[in-house]
Amino acid sequence: MRGTFKDYYLQGQGGDPPGSYTGRVFKLSQDYPSQLSPMENYPWLKIDFKNGGPVDPRAYLQALLDYGLEGNIGADFYVEDNKVRKWYGMPWMDWNTEVAADRPGTDGREFVHGLTHEFDASGDTLSTLQHDFADTWSGAYLNDRAAFGVGQVYCNPDDPKPGALNPDPTGRNNFANGSYIIKLLFSTMTEAELPIVKDAFTWQAHVFVNDDPTWRNKGPISRFQRALSPIRLIQIDVSVRDDRSTTGWLLGTFGYDGNAKGDTPWKRMVPLGIQWGNNPQVTFAETCSGPDGPCSFDKLTEQWINEQAARDLTKPPLHFNHLGYGGRLAGPVDNPKSSCLGCHQTAGFPSVPILPEFSANGSLLNRDARRRPGTEQSLRMMYYGNAASGVVFSDTQLYSSDYSLQLSMSLQNFISLRCAEKAQQASTPKPSICEQLAQWSTAQRKWIGDLLTFGTPGPDGGPIVTKTSE
Repeated sequence: MRGTFKDYYLQGQGGDPPGSYTGRVFKLSQDYPSQLSPMENYPWLKIDFKNGGPVDPRAYLQALLDYGLEGNIGADFYVEDNKVRKWYGMPWMDWNTEVAADRPGTDGREFVHGLTHEFDASGDTLSTLQHDFADTWSGAYLNDRAAFGVGQVYCNPDDPKPGALNPDPTGRNNFANGSYIIKLLFSTMTEAELPIVKDAFTWQAHVFVNDDPTWRNKGPISRFQRALSPIRLIQIDVSVRDDRSTTGWLLGTFGYDGNAKGDTPWKRMVPLGIQWGNNPQVTFAETCSGPDGPCSFDKLTEQWINEQAARDLTKPPLHFNHLGYGGRLAGPVDNPKSSCLGCHQTAGFPSVPILPEFSANGSLLNRDARRRPGTEQSLRMMYYGNAASGVVFSDTQLYSSDYSLQLSMSLQNFISLRCAEKAQQASTPKPSICEQLAQWSTAQRKWIGDLLTFGTPGPDGGPIVTKTSE
């Protein structure tokens, strides 16, 4: 069974292009394969592996980028027009909530290119010339083998099955080997604020008029007004399922450098690094001399960092922090106290915090990655483990989304509307995922209740039974 997923935020509900708009409108590429396509002769497969990673990581990373750009540049990333191979998008990103403070749904896809809003960079985050907030908008595109897994999860668009990513019930819930995703990240930063974006690839997109999330989130909804505005390509992420990897995945990132050699903006995307593991045994103090470094990469053997690029792109007035926690890889507009694999390994259903600072335990333990990144490593290093492809990050999750935060978010977006009380009262059948979520919630509350009373005698001296409902 297949259905039609919405293309962009509030489609048919007031979010459509104005009558004066004459440009192209984004259409989600959603005819997901019903059969797993054969493996291509992918260029990265020519590169040998040793100890869980490629022997030539820079060449491997470049092969990933070249594959993702082939046919898509000419199609302006309207990927349904790609003449080389088929590409697809993730459903349920039209209604998207990036962080809890955001007004529900407002981070959903814009109508020109289907980009979703994600990172808010406050003043002085990327450059000393940046005095105000800047927004990041991104689009991700999946090859046919990755799209097959998404199609399995959303085979019934009205009742997704998070555990069906791999149709083999005896296997891990992972994407097929050879699955690939490329993600373009654009910023509202101007050349005056960030000189390195000179001559960057630029799109017109329907984005927020006001970039300040603290102002927008105070409401009303009119503060989330969007308008056509230029945005500049600042980062490209690539990820691939490769069974040869330590984790089963490799994640890499490129940053734009307007001063780099290259006759097109795409050729001025500079490789920053690639990860195939997090080196979970290496604590912060073993790599960094202080909260802001300097950091050594010698012990981080499950990644490759382009150290020259990292130095070039942090020269004043720039202060891109391309490297993440303890010197691990993170992209230019990613959280500098994270890592690519660290965040993505948390992907699953139900969703969990992607960083210890965002977790209940992190708050309780007063975690602060900016000022005290080297303390309390027992919880923190869990977020820099090497979760195997298709295995849950936390026992509070029922299913892995296999390093795909977009898949995890799409499922969260689905339940935020379709499992809400008002939706359950509608005439359409309640999706089974909603009942499973309710049962999960009850089980979590019971577990906490049992833990708090374990070994405590009740009124008759017997064990106390946790009540989960009145």
